[in-house]
Amino acid sequence: MFILLTLVKHTVDFLGNLAVDWSNRRRLLQEIAFRGDPAGKAEKGPQTPRGKRRLVRKATAEFNRATLLKLSFPLLILIPLLTGCWSSRDIENLDLLIGVGVDTAQEEDITSSYETDSLLTVTYQMAKINGKQSQNSKAEKPYTNVEQTGASIIETAREVILLKKNTVNGQHQRLVIISSEVAKKQSIREILDFFIREPEARMSLLVMITDGLAKDILDYMETDDIPSMHIYDISEHLDKSNKLLERKPLAKINALMEAQSSFLLQNIVHTDGELKLSGAAVIKGSTLKLIGFLEEEELKGINWITAPTNGAIVKVTEEDSDKPIIYEQEILTSKIIPKLKDGNLSFQVKVTSKGLIIEVASHEEDLTKEKTRKKLEEQIVEEVKKEIQTSLDRIQKDFQVDVIGFHDYVRIKYPKFWKEHKSDWDSIFSQAPIDYEVEVTITDFGLGIQN
Repeated sequence: MFILLTLVKHTVDFLGNLAVDWSNRRRLLQEIAFRGDPAGKAEKGPQTPRGKRRLVRKATAEFNRATLLKLSFPLLILIPLLTGCWSSRDIENLDLLIGVGVDTAQEEDITSSYETDSLLTVTYQMAKINGKQSQNSKAEKPYTNVEQTGASIIETAREVILLKKNTVNGQHQRLVIISSEVAKKQSIREILDFFIREPEARMSLLVMITDGLAKDILDYMETDDIPSMHIYDISEHLDKSNKLLERKPLAKINALMEAQSSFLLQNIVHTDGELKLSGAAVIKGSTLKLIGFLEEEELKGINWITAPTNGAIVKVTEEDSDKPIIYEQEILTSKIIPKLKDGNLSFQVKVTSKGLIIEVASHEEDLTKEKTRKKLEEQIVEEVKKEIQTSLDRIQKDFQVDVIGFHDYVRIKYPKFWKEHKSDWDSIFSQAPIDYEVEVTITDFGLGIQN
């Protein structure tokens, strides 16, 4: 509105200046036509030549065209602004959908003739928007959960419409949580298909897995926050911890599903009365179904290889004691190099980490000494290697799927080999040797060390 009023003011000023300018130009033209007499009462004499009259008419026409262009420019700016609110809807007449939970239907929820195995119980979490705050508003939850059971997501969504007087708006959706029971039985593609096709759904929404019930996750939270928003905000802490999985928005998951690539989804648990992002769910590319979980420590090894974050700490201990020394990483880089020799594929992984000693439980030895620093770096390298090897054993031997993305490096460097072995890639990956080098540099010892 402020911009609109400013434009109107400038337009009025422009028209006023234009009127003054037109008056001055008209006076000038009269002087030309009447030989310097602005009153138009020139002495009798020979008439103005026709050529000069044509010049006056031409100048007047050009001036009129210029005036029209100057007037049309601000009007063209004003017209779209005046129609900017034509499709607006009062926010108090909307139910803003924030999160969705998908579970297998329980027997008490079944009221239709569908088979039990094909039914889903979908929980829709909507933010409460009240124009008038009641006296007890602080004690009320800031969200409403609505559960519906059906054979498809769209069927349950249409049932929700019959229960709510306001229009359900999905443009602010942040999260979809799928229970492990559903993800093991149904393809992730089938579950997410509605959200991919629905115009109002945001492709930036996150998808997570829970080993319990999704509706229990969405029903827990302190009264001053919305669970879906709380979970969404926690996922932003990747820059401080390598125990979290890199965010997987719907757009990226859709691309992975189209390529039939295996991938990880963030796991969320409800433990000790708190919500926690813990480990990751493994989705097999050929079936797009859940085949298992990685623990927090196993996920750390994946993050050392993929380097999505600089946030990591490594704990080592002093020799001959159990007192911890904590290394905090500041910069992490990694490089994956595929090698093909005589038809045999292998990988070389180079991990480089730089950081500082952030906490020391003992000060018996001066850590800044070159010998001590080198010893600490070696200890940290060994600890990182253990975490990497644990993760590789889990995905290569137990799950036998490439959830890291090694196939992308093969596709780029050896396109012919990739084209021939794309269909059985998981089998090739599970048998490929992976060698890794880790380099750690301690750049600082903090401010507490006295030299």
